[in-house]
Amino acid sequence: MPLGKVTYPFPIDGKFQQIFKGPHPTHWQEAAAQKGFEFIGRAKDRLHVVLGCQSCGAPTLKRISVVLGHNPECPHCIQARRAAAARAIGAELIAADPSDRHYGLFQFGCGHTDRRQYHRVEAAAAGGHQASCSACIEDRYAEEAQCQDWKVIGPARRKGLNYRCYQHACGHCQDVAVVNMRNGDLDCAGCGETWSSKPSEIYILAFTLPTLPVIKLGYSSNSLFRMRQVQRDPDQTRGSLLRKIDVETGHRAICVEKALHSHIRRNRSDLIVPPELFRDHIRTTSEIYHRHGKPYIEALLDAVESGWDPRAQSAAA
Repeated sequence: MPLGKVTYPFPIDGKFQQIFKGPHPTHWQEAAAQKGFEFIGRAKDRLHVVLGCQSCGAPTLKRISVVLGHNPECPHCIQARRAAAARAIGAELIAADPSDRHYGLFQFGCGHTDRRQYHRVEAAAAGGHQASCSACIEDRYAEEAQCQDWKVIGPARRKGLNYRCYQHACGHCQDVAVVNMRNGDLDCAGCGETWSSKPSEIYILAFTLPTLPVIKLGYSSNSLFRMRQVQRDPDQTRGSLLRKIDVETGHRAICVEKALHSHIRRNRSDLIVPPELFRDHIRTTSEIYHRHGKPYIEALLDAVESGWDPRAQSAAA
């Protein structure tokens, strides 16, 4: 059948298409209806048909083989879904990426334009959280580094999007995980202290498990970071820092902490929570005690602050 000189009176996928004169087989029309479209006619050549989407009403051009053997999608519905996802994360879809059909160009509330995968934008929208543009993310990383006397140099040499190359105030450069920089949980390999020589803390953390409330006695140079780190689901366990005491070095902190655990095992073993009761909720294998043991453990920390060294008692025992 010849291609007619007359075009459809409305644009199809953004273009005016010429009408192709030919029959409209019944099974073509039935296949289109079964897949959510109305059969409008033929266009372009003998292999293409014009369909009207039953959801949005917009016309689209499809190969008849796709209609008969596959599940065609409406590009206008896809575009509307992607635009809605962008709005849900505080952005606007402004164009398709000319180099990759899986990417779009989005303008964020900050005014920056960024290139993002459509499925990642839709996943962010489904999760109900905002998404920042790449420029703003890097600005935030730079501010976090500045708070720790570091500055961002660029991408990390090691693999992983969660690392950056940073330069310390002393001039030394090294790769650091972004989360570690944010929490100050790092040492400069050029001039910094090791964990054993830097100041540390002995802490008491509280957690609410589904079956019982517990506390954790431990040591860290950053107790709040440690609290977040050990929880598998913070919304469920609702961790909190009950108390901490400063210790001059990490080496002394770990020695005192281990001696305290030995003291508790020797004198109040009834306070120890069996691992099977907490391992599904807290990332540790021991050091977990019943919440009613808090006054006893706090009294031990009071004694440590007053000069008591539990290591001496452990050695005597």
